[in-house]
Order: sequence, then structure tokens, then C-alpha cells
Amino acid sequence: MITFLVLPVATNLATSVLPAAVQPYVWLAWPVACVSAVVAAVVEARRQRPSKPVADSEDDERARIRHAADELAATLHDQWSAEADLRKLHRPQPLHLRWSSTNRPVSAHPANVLGDAAVGGRPLRLRLHGEAHEIATAFNRLPKRRLVVLGSPGAGKTVLAILLTLSLLEHRGSHGGPVPVLLSLSSWDPRSEHLDTWIIRRLVEDYPALTNDEVFGLKAAQRLVTQGHIVPVLDGLDEMPTGQRPTAIDSLDRVPPGRPLVVTCRSTEYEAAVAFSGGLLSTAAVVELEPVGLQEVMAFLPAGTVADDTRWAPVLTFLQEHPNAPLAAALSSPLMVTQARAIYSDPASDPAELLTRDRFANRASIEDHLLNAFIPAVYRHHPPPPTTDRTEAHTPQYPPELAQKWLVFLARHLDNRSTHDLVWWQLHDALAPRTRRVIGLLLELVTGLVAGLGLAVGVRLVVGVVAGLAGGFTAGLMAIPPSHPGHVNIQLRGRLGLFGKTLTLGLAVGLITGTGALLTVGPAAQLGIGFEGDLKTVLKVGFGAGLGVGIAFGVMDWLNAPMDAIRSPSPLVGLRDDRALSMLRFCMETLGAGLMTGLVAAAFELPFGVAWGLTAGLGGGFALGLAGRLMGRFQTGLAASAWGWFLLTRSWLALRGQLPWRLMRFLDDAHRRGVLRQAGAVYQFRHARLQDTLVTREPPPPPVG
Repeated sequence: MITFLVLPVATNLATSVLPAAVQPYVWLAWPVACVSAVVAAVVEARRQRPSKPVADSEDDERARIRHAADELAATLHDQWSAEADLRKLHRPQPLHLRWSSTNRPVSAHPANVLGDAAVGGRPLRLRLHGEAHEIATAFNRLPKRRLVVLGSPGAGKTVLAILLTLSLLEHRGSHGGPVPVLLSLSSWDPRSEHLDTWIIRRLVEDYPALTNDEVFGLKAAQRLVTQGHIVPVLDGLDEMPTGQRPTAIDSLDRVPPGRPLVVTCRSTEYEAAVAFSGGLLSTAAVVELEPVGLQEVMAFLPAGTVADDTRWAPVLTFLQEHPNAPLAAALSSPLMVTQARAIYSDPASDPAELLTRDRFANRASIEDHLLNAFIPAVYRHHPPPPTTDRTEAHTPQYPPELAQKWLVFLARHLDNRSTHDLVWWQLHDALAPRTRRVIGLLLELVTGLVAGLGLAVGVRLVVGVVAGLAGGFTAGLMAIPPSHPGHVNIQLRGRLGLFGKTLTLGLAVGLITGTGALLTVGPAAQLGIGFEGDLKTVLKVGFGAGLGVGIAFGVMDWLNAPMDAIRSPSPLVGLRDDRALSMLRFCMETLGAGLMTGLVAAAFELPFGVAWGLTAGLGGGFALGLAGRLMGRFQTGLAASAWGWFLLTRSWLALRGQLPWRLMRFLDDAHRRGVLRQAGAVYQFRHARLQDTLVTREPPPPPVG
């Protein structure tokens, strides 16, 4: 602090006695003092931090990782409880799912699964069976605690995975233990990413607070995974590309002993992958979901109808008399029986049409009808339940034809990307590369214009606008979308050390920007283009501009630090957080940097011309764009905003009629109608078969007139 106060004063007072050659550089004392004060404060804070014995530090780290596990468990329980309620998995009379040990040749030897229990005498045969609510008990009794859940398409594997996750979380609340984390395997490429690396990445993406070292300890996500604090519940091995499944099974089998694991997969696909790889999960018990019983189907279909509603009577009579008919086989799938009840819940519909033999001669034709009729039915007959979002004053109504058209586009977009995850901040992948470049350029041009308006406070308006647009144009040529949405953390306590780090990094970016401006303004000044001053003056302006930009960037990076509490991921919440960060960045990082640079320029009272603004903007924009490419997170303004990219992408697709203008409201509505399901911060279609059906479906013809 003494340096910060005394050095600039002393140098200013000594200006009159300094040599003439040195006097032009006296102003550097102020920025040097500022940077020195920040560095000194950070060093002093670290030096005076009370030291802890090694044992205390280790105990503290263990306490922090336990805190991380507890917070993660509470968040996951809230997250999946909300999803289960939305899917009505705990309705008073749910559709029961039964499972038992499979007879397929994919089970491990009992000695591998049971360990010592099968040693000595005859090997014990592992035979498990039960209902959905008993799966957690059976899993906890397995000595190896590794389980593979198989089932036919639509058998309820994801539902069972959700129920298992909730049961294990409730068990943990009473008895402790690792935290079950349900993840979709469709985003894992086992050929290029280790299983642990992928799980850690997914944890950090969905729960970024885990990167807060001050609260949860160093590398909390990595320690949770590698030290056995979580149980990966990996859903949808069959949703991976066919060629990756054998590699995935081999990787899963290499998980170190003592770490529990759950995997779900379609029966046929798992059997084929095991046969191809020549291996299996050697320590895992394998169970398979059973078809829904006929009596269960007959009780489930008319549930919820009024007492005098007899529309299901012909169907129930037919099922009773023909238990082996194609209709009975189709309705033995939980997916199909729930679809049937949703489609024919409208009093004007007639489920007896399912008995038309010419139209529904086999199981495939019945299932195709139920898949194709589902979306028109839920949009025509069933308004969704009330939203908890207070910003929505009414339930939106979408014409079935438009809703289906938009969902077809989204399904094909996911199919083109070979994924089942609908990630809003990656929607720009649906655009052509040329269109994406135009969007990046537009975002940077707007950013440059606002920064130029701030710069115009110190220089002329025309000069500031020209400089800003030139900088935005050159930076926009190198703009890339952000990899993940951001958030704002305005808490001050305990984050001064982080502020020093981010400010230092921001000053480095500012130095790069100022240098880029100098590389163009310097030659221009030598040639007398638009700037009346020598190279010493150019150096002043360049360093001052870099200082202004660097401080703005450092503050913004500090505000984008991880949160202090783990929150449930949600697409809507993620979009709002990134939008708030974008607005703050727009004000501080864009307008603020331009304003600070303009004030520095005004302090020197230098004559700037339009040509100077153009050359400085081109050089600074190129340097800033290059810094963004090299450092990633230092992309500027709206180009660093996932919300900004989403906004322009959604607007472009809406103009073309491919998506609605208020896309997130439409997706949230589709989620509440049961068309989509939420998996962390992304959406998925409620079932892979529904997505596949939409991919192959022709969009409805446009309305006449």
C-alpha cells in the first residue's frame, strides 16, 4: 500500500528534476504501482495464512470431500424426485416392473459375483428376482455391488435406473455410503476418453460448483470418482454406436475392484456386444426386466377414467380371450402400454380401433401406430400440468402439426450428431459452418460497437465507432462458440486470492491487446496516418488501453468463478445464468473496457483520427481474437456468451420455420407433457424409439392459405 501511494506521488513531484528523456515515461508509475499493489496483496495474504499441520490438512480435505458428497447427494435427490414426480412414477397405482436373473449366456460365473460365498463345495447359483422397489436392496446385498440391467426396447430400464438411484440415495441418508449418479452413456466415446475422465467431465459440466477448491477441496470431482465416493448408474449402453459397445464393456470391466457400478442395456444389443468382444462384466450380476403381466395391463389401461366409461371394455375382453395375440404382445411393454393409455385418454377417442385386424395385423404395426399417434394426442387432448415457473402466466398451446414439425427437426438434429442429448448451448451445430461464422461475426460486431461507444467518451464518436467495429470484425473472424454456459458468483468472502489470479491473467490479455494495437498504430504514426504523435505517445496509449482491457477481463473472469453450493442442473436455469453473465459481461467487459480505454486516451489529450481508429481497431481486434483462441475463456463480449449464440441460432431457425421463437418454453412444455425427459442440464426424448420414429417421419404438409 505504501508503494501504491508514495511511488506515483514521488514521481510526479520529481518530474521537474528528471531528465527530459525520462520524463515521458513517468506516467508508467501509476499502472506499475497498481499491478504491484495487487501482487503484493495476494502474496501477503498467502504469507499470513495460518499454516496447518499435515495431518490437519488431510483431515480438512477429507471433511471437504465428505461435504461435497453430502451436497451432491441432496441435490441429486431433489433432481430425480422432481423427475419421478413429473413422470408419475410414484402414482398411487404405478405400473409395476418385475425383474429376475437372466437366462442369457451373458452372466458372470457365480464365484466371480458372490466371492467367498461361492467358494468351497458346490458353486452357488445366483438367482435374483423382485419388483422395482426391491432393486436397491438386491444391489446392496451383492458383495461386488455391480449390476447389469437388461430389457427389451421400452421395457423400463431408464425408469428402473431412476428408481434405483432414488432408493440408493434414501438408503445413503440413513446408512451413508457412496452417492449414486445417474448418467446417460450416449455421450461417452470409450475409444478416446477413459471412463473416469468422462464421469469427471460430466460431473463438472452438470455441477460446476465441484470445481470450487475453497469449498470442496482440490479436484473434488476427480476425488469423488477415483476414491469410490460415487456409484455410477450408467443408462443406455445400447444408445452408443454399435462399434463402441464392445470397447465400452471392456473399459467397464477394468474398473478397479471395490468400486460399485450399474449399467443398463437392451438385451439383444448387450448379448451381441459381449459375443463380439469375447468378454463381459466379470464381477457383475445380470438381471432382465420381465414383460408386463396381462392382468397388470388390464388394470392399468382403464385406470383414471370415469366410472361409466366403457371404451376399454372391448379391448379388455379381447385380451382376456386372446392372451397370445399381437396386441397382448405389444402391450406387454411398459412404454407401449403407457403410450396407449395416453393416446386414448380423450373421451372422443376409441381404443377399440386397436382390434382392427386389417390395420394392426402384427405387433410391429401396433407399436408403430402407438409411437406415431403419441405426439398428436398429447398436444391435442392433454394440457400439461401447471408449471412452477412464475414467469409463465399461462400454459402455452401448440398446434399438433407445428409441434410435431419442430420435434421432427430436433430429432433429426440429434440423429445427425449421433446423440440423444438435446444441448441448448450446442444448437448452433444444426447450422451450416458458413452460417455459424456469420453468427460469430455478428456477435463480435455488436460487441465492438458497444465498446466503441465507450471509447468515444474519450475520443470522437466517429473514431470510437470505427475502432470498435474494426476490432469486432477482426475478432469475429476467429470467434468460436463457448464450450459450456457460464454463471455469476458475486460472493466476496474468501475469494480475494482468486481475484488476484484472474486480474493477473486479465492483464496478460490486455497486454496482448495493447501490443496488437501498437503493431498497427506504430507504423501508422510513422507514416502520419490519422495520428499526430511520436512512438512514445503511442506506447502510452497502447499500454493504457491494455491496462483498461485487462482490468475489465480480470473482473469478469473472477465473477465467472464456480458457485459455492451445488445446484440441480436445469436447461432453463442454465440459460438464465448464462444470460445474466452475458449482460454483466456486456456492461463491464465490453462497455467498461471501451470506457476505460477512452478515459486513458482523453487523459493524454491526443488528437486521434478516423484512420487511427481503424488501424487500432484492426490490430487490437486481431490480437484479442487470437488471445481468445489461445486461452478459450477469454473470448470477448457476446461471442463468449452461450446465450448469445443460442439467441441468434434460435432466431435464424425460427425465421426458417424450423423451430418456434420461444424455443426453451416449447422444450419445457414438451418435458411437462412427457414428450421429453430431463437428464441433468440437457433434454432427451422420452425414449430412443420415439426419437427414431420422428427421424423417419415425414413432416406434416404446410397449412393451406
